[in-house]
Amino acid sequence: MTLQAISKGFEYYKKFGMNFSIKILPLIFLFGFLASVGSSSSLSEGISNFDISLLLINNFLISPLLTIIAIFVANDMIDNNNNNRDVLVYYAISWQFLLKVLILSLISTLCIGIGLLLFVVPGILIAGLLIFVNYFAILENKTVLDSLNLSWGRSKSNFFQCILMAGFFWFITILTITILSAISGSYEEINQISQTYTIISSSLAIYIQVCLISFPILVFYKNQSLNEIKDSI
Repeated sequence: MTLQAISKGFEYYKKFGMNFSIKILPLIFLFGFLASVGSSSSLSEGISNFDISLLLINNFLISPLLTIIAIFVANDMIDNNNNNRDVLVYYAISWQFLLKVLILSLISTLCIGIGLLLFVVPGILIAGLLIFVNYFAILENKTVLDSLNLSWGRSKSNFFQCILMAGFFWFITILTITILSAISGSYEEINQISQTYTIISSSLAIYIQVCLISFPILVFYKNQSLNEIKDSI
């Protein structure tokens, strides 16, 4: 089931990827730009209040907003065969989900982080249990508490598959960051790293994560929903 969702997700990306990328591109590059500005100033002057402000904006505003818009766009493309709404509509309606997704992201990050500190395995298990929280909050407009409970309940029924999908997400994410860090490490001096490269690398890292959330994991979520409907009939 997990491999099928991954394969189908990449098929959808191959079909809709260009249109999808164009719609989320402004936020992708905004994230990369803010990350590069904060990185450049901290390398030359140390971490300042300005750097912290940029970090907070990126992680507590741009990142959750990007997640919401990307899931909406990809879901409409998959359901309506690319016949989706104007891009400005997505940007307009996404704000109402921002607080919920931000709270869920903080809860998930905290729980997974604590789990990873406890010998890694508990973090992966928690990631599997919370893998659907954003989809319930965004696509079904559930509350924070309902999203957590529903994700927990659905994940328990296919626990091993959810762990595999969460592991796949984190493997690709860590692999991407490792490769980009290795390229950065090839410079003799940190100050030699150009701002252009920092923008591109930061944008690429968040783009890959968003694509995984919007296609393979979204397909996995939709398949789980269909299976629940079939089982209830």
